Amino acid sequence: MVKGKTFFIVPGFRQQSTDREYQWLRTLLKASGFSVIPVPIVWERRTMDDYCADFESTYKKYKTQENYILGFSYGAVIAFLTAQTLGPKKIFLCSLSPDFKEDVSAMSSAMQKYIGKSRVAHSRRTSAKAVAKELTVPSVVFCGEVEGKKYPQLMTRCRETVQIAARSKLVMVERAPHRIDFPAYQTAITEEIKDL
Repeated sequence: MVKGKTFFIVPGFRQQSTDREYQWLRTLLKASGFSVIPVPIVWERRTMDDYCADFESTYKKYKTQENYILGFSYGAVIAFLTAQTLGPKKIFLCSLSPDFKEDVSAMSSAMQKYIGKSRVAHSRRTSAKAVAKELTVPSVVFCGEVEGKKYPQLMTRCRETVQIAARSKLVMVERAPHRIDFPAYQTAITEEIKDL
């Protein structure tokens, strides 16, 4: 096993972890002594199964002695779905998307159209409760106060995951919208990783 500590960053839908909004996070993690792996995702014409398979191969290629995963939005779904198989030391689920069987009835038709038929079909057959019940990897779930009001189902998904998953903690981020680079979000993540 390669020595060292590695942080995998899994971006939100149609984003890349090399984008500007993740710059602060990459800088912070490098300054904290981590190898940082921005996980590349090809989003177009693919489904959650493809994203998870791609991430698993990236993880296996770059993992070291001590590994952590941080996912934002759709990236948090990828981290959540793969964590039990990959076995990192801890996962950080930022604004976990309500993208599961339990959430589909609350999705607007506009949101379903944006996500696409194949991805919605995956949501319909994937239970967040079942995944949370199986999860033994410690997790920190972040939810922005503003985004939780704007997207109530996202708030429900974050809270329910923490209630069911064995070693999980909820961090409510004051005034934060659905933006990982929002100042309060940066502060909340910094606080959670400072003792790793």
